Amino acid sequence: MAFTRRSLAGLGLNEEQIEKVMTLHGTSMSDFIPKSELQGKIDEALTDAQKNALQNVKIKETDEYKAVAEERDMLRALGGDDFSSVKPKFREMVYKMLDRGENAPAVSEQLKTVAEKYEEYFNPKEQPAQPGPQFGAEVKGQMPSGQSRTSFEEVWGLNKK
Repeated sequence: MAFTRRSLAGLGLNEEQIEKVMTLHGTSMSDFIPKSELQGKIDEALTDAQKNALQNVKIKETDEYKAVAEERDMLRALGGDDFSSVKPKFREMVYKMLDRGENAPAVSEQLKTVAEKYEEYFNPKEQPAQPGPQFGAEVKGQMPSGQSRTSFEEVWGLNKK
């Protein structure tokens, strides 16, 4: 059914009611665009979005990218040879203590200074193996020869009476 004044009057509405219906219908249709203009609006919105996306956002400058890259670098460093002397539960804490700037000293040098302050974070250095205490005399003897004896007394060396 089309919203025309004539069709609304045919339904029995008075002029005031017809005016309200037409006003409401006009405001509800205010944000609609004809189909002929729709594809042009879509194309225009896409080109604007692509321009803004490429100009405004550089992926390597986003905070999310920086956080992921920092975590990746930390995991690579913790798995490396430099951190093998650090106890596993303290590796992340020691990594956060290090200076990773461009002019920072080498990681191995920084780890030495951290080891001086926090020696409990590091595995103890292996000392040369010293022989432990020895108890008793040396063992002398030989493997069983497999000689077969016929009785219990002969095996144990008991004399027969």
